[in-house]
Amino acid sequence: MDKNGQLTFFDDPLLQGINEAYTFIEAGDFTQAVKKIDDLMTINPDYPGLAEAYRVARFWESRKKAMQELQKGKDTADFLMTQWEEFEAFAQNRGLVWATAYQKAMRFVFFTASEHYTIAFNDRENPTDNLQLLMQLGTCFIRLGEYQHTIEALEYARSAYRSNACILSLLAESYYHTGDVPRALLYFREAFLLNPSEIDIQLLSAKPIIEALELVKQHKPDCSDVREWVPVMAHIHDIFYVKRQLNSSQLETIKKDIVKLEASFQTLDKEKIAQSNIVPRLINRYLWMLDYFEFQQYDQKSLFDIHDRLLAIDKGLFESYFQKKTFSKH
Repeated sequence: MDKNGQLTFFDDPLLQGINEAYTFIEAGDFTQAVKKIDDLMTINPDYPGLAEAYRVARFWESRKKAMQELQKGKDTADFLMTQWEEFEAFAQNRGLVWATAYQKAMRFVFFTASEHYTIAFNDRENPTDNLQLLMQLGTCFIRLGEYQHTIEALEYARSAYRSNACILSLLAESYYHTGDVPRALLYFREAFLLNPSEIDIQLLSAKPIIEALELVKQHKPDCSDVREWVPVMAHIHDIFYVKRQLNSSQLETIKKDIVKLEASFQTLDKEKIAQSNIVPRLINRYLWMLDYFEFQQYDQKSLFDIHDRLLAIDKGLFESYFQKKTFSKH
């Protein structure tokens, strides 16, 4: 014990032993991890963390041979990611998700997968797979909290694939956690305009997204896809407050989208509209145009027209919002 009478690392051989097992798991040496845990269980099978570590190590040990038989690169990385999905279900069923061994296994799996995706990308196994490889690499880094690595991988991808909502959302998440909040908010807003259904919301933990999701639950509890309403709530509550000016091409795209969405909105019955993403996507584009006519190319008539249209689409959502807007007619 130390001079304060507290238990130290060296006073507890089981603690030292289980930490060695954790080290083996993180390094991917599952055979040694199982051996170490077996030895510790003969001393005290009820020691905290041992049962969880044993289950984790056994799961991955049984898959190590299959992984070693695969070629380096995409095959190995894809195998790891597929097995991770199985492991997550396994861990959920057995209450392992909060165990230290689970976290150590996650670091092994995603770091190893990222190495193999990097190999695959550098070898250009299939040029048409480059986007998918980079996105998978970015996903690995996000899961590990390696946000700077995510930025490095996905900014490269973004240079070639600018209109990809998934890439933008992962970049936004990474910029948020590295402290570049303005860029993060800009990228989030643009990602949710491009295509909310491409965004893996489970990978996003940035505060603005969590706040917007809570607002969706409050105001649209019965919506079919919360992602579709995130940009609407983020606009109304001034969460995505960083905005760039629209160029002529972006402006025309939004206008064309509105025409198409309005056509569907006018022709479909209420049930089909409720089951679709038409309403939130139409509202979101009108909100972009609202910003355009208020802050970029001021046009009072257009502001009034959008004001009336949004009230007609969803009065409950916009009545109080427009009471705060200085251009309101009422």
